Amino acid sequence: MEIVLVRHGQPDWEPDGTARDEPELTPHGHAQAACTAKALADERFDAFYVSPLRRARETAAPIGHAVGMEPVVQSWLAELRAPKMHGKTAEDVQTFFREARARDLEKHWDGLPGGESFRHMYERVSSGIEGLLVGDHRVEIHEDGGHRLWQIPDAPERLLIVAHEGTNAVIISHLLGIDPVPWAWIRFSSAWAGITRLRAVPVSTGAIFAMTAFSEVAHQAGLDGPVR
Repeated sequence: MEIVLVRHGQPDWEPDGTARDEPELTPHGHAQAACTAKALADERFDAFYVSPLRRARETAAPIGHAVGMEPVVQSWLAELRAPKMHGKTAEDVQTFFREARARDLEKHWDGLPGGESFRHMYERVSSGIEGLLVGDHRVEIHEDGGHRLWQIPDAPERLLIVAHEGTNAVIISHLLGIDPVPWAWIRFSSAWAGITRLRAVPVSTGAIFAMTAFSEVAHQAGLDGPVR
């Protein structure tokens, strides 16, 4: 089994100098999505999933066309829910995030002030990916000597997921068996439209997930503009 994770392209957070809670992609973000679609066009996937948020769905649209699949929206793939920022100035937003980052470490578990807690988000995403694998793709989970092993079907599938930096970071952490921390998206900070690959590898009586590529951006070569 292989799971291919894609982060959305560059979002237009402040199109007129004020914040948007549900931004669309910038022209650069759309170009990144098109490059990603071209990079994945020759690959076969058995299932395609996407976050409900606009920036992810706009990234998934050309990819779906390229691979010949309609992405299925999964609500649990949404990014950590932030407090309402719509209409705030860029300076106000920068101040908010700067002060949030400077809080005591333990408070980072609470997420952003006024938003979703990281504990809730981690549970939402980790239970979501487990439910997807077990409920829809016939994967089983076994314990062996205190270690978690995955039982992969004889005909392993390839899954494609388009989501977010934080969501993908939690999926990576959970499948690799890394203890949750509220800075997971810093530990696994992926580039816009970066491609990450996880593969099930046989170990003892089951399998573990190994990361075979992280935040690949070579497919964006030639684009003018930032990758993160």
